[in-house]
Amino acid sequence: MSDKVLTVEIVTPQRTVYSGNAAGVTVPGTKGGFQVLYNHAPIVSSLGIGIIKINDGAADTIYATDGGFVEVLHNKVSVLVETAERADEIDIAAIKQQREQLVERLENTTDFVQRDAIKSDIERLNNRLRAATGE
Repeated sequence: MSDKVLTVEIVTPQRTVYSGNAAGVTVPGTKGGFQVLYNHAPIVSSLGIGIIKINDGAADTIYATDGGFVEVLHNKVSVLVETAERADEIDIAAIKQQREQLVERLENTTDFVQRDAIKSDIERLNNRLRAATGE
């Protein structure tokens, strides 16, 4: 990696998930995903459900997230999120099983509020599957 590195931290309410240097970081902004590289302009942005990708110059480390905020200032990227799960630690079989159960519940639910909550849960599970499978 060159001298032009970012300092990156991903923090959840429970712990610091990642702390290290990177060549670039891609985050799921609520208005669209964007990449942060060395000397990026200062920014604070909300994050939606999506994937955080950290490139260390050689490989990408991928995290599934449910949303939060990112601040970029002086080549430091601070990501504050509710959840951040490393892609290679996601149990794909368990996620698929949970998704099947939720789809079945959705089909049998007529309450609009419950249906919206179930759809949101399915969206989060699908995001975790995308992160784990690279699709």
